[in-house]
Amino acid sequence: MRRRAALVATIAAILANGVASGRAKARVSLVAHAAIGTDQDTWPGKVRETVDVSTRRPDIGVASRTPTAIRLDRLAIDARVAELGIDDSGTWQLPDSGVGWYWFTATPGTPGNAVMVGHFDTWWGGDGPLARLNEARVGDRIDLDVTVRTDSPEGGDPVVETETLAYAVATSRLVDRADVSPVAPTDDERLTLVTCAGWWSFTLNDYTMRRVVTALRAP
Repeated sequence: MRRRAALVATIAAILANGVASGRAKARVSLVAHAAIGTDQDTWPGKVRETVDVSTRRPDIGVASRTPTAIRLDRLAIDARVAELGIDDSGTWQLPDSGVGWYWFTATPGTPGNAVMVGHFDTWWGGDGPLARLNEARVGDRIDLDVTVRTDSPEGGDPVVETETLAYAVATSRLVDRADVSPVAPTDDERLTLVTCAGWWSFTLNDYTMRRVVTALRAP
C-alpha cells in the first residue's frame, strides 16, 4: 500500500473552475498534483498556468474559526486537523499526518461545504487517519473541535474559545477519481471527508476511486 497525494485530484477542479464564492482570492493551479513528484502525471493533465479564482466565503459572526481535531468514535478515528492551502507552485497541500481542512472551502460552523482530506494508508504500509472511513454508516456522529477567536468589543485581545460541532453522517459512497461533484459548495452546513479508495493503477499513476463521506450538522 502506498501513501499518495492523489486523493485531492478530485477536489482541485471545483475551485479551479471558479464555482466557490467569496471575497478571498488565491492563486490556484488549473490542475492540482495527483501524486508526489514533479515527473508524475496529474488528473487530468500536468499542472498548467494559474488563474485567480474566488475562494472561501468569509466567516459569519466571528473573527476566525479554525478546526483543530476530528473524531468518529465508532471507527476509532481521532485525528488532529491542520489548515491547508496552496503552495507557491500552485499545488494543493496535503497533511503529512492527521486530517487537513482547506481554508478556501467553507468554515465549519457556517453555511457551506467544509472539505477535509486524509490518507487511508502510508508509504510503509500502515493505516492512515481515514483508513476506516469506508466503514462509516448513516447516522454516525462526527465531532469536530473548532477554535473560535472573536474580536473584543473593547479593542483588547481577542477572546479565544473552543467549541465542539456535532455532525451526523448522511452519505458514504465510492466515486470515480474524476468525479468532483461531492465537493461543490452547498447552502447547508456540511462536512465532506475524502480519502483514496479502489486500487493503485500504474497506468493512471493514481488510485482508481475515492471514498466520500458527507455529514450534516446535528442538533
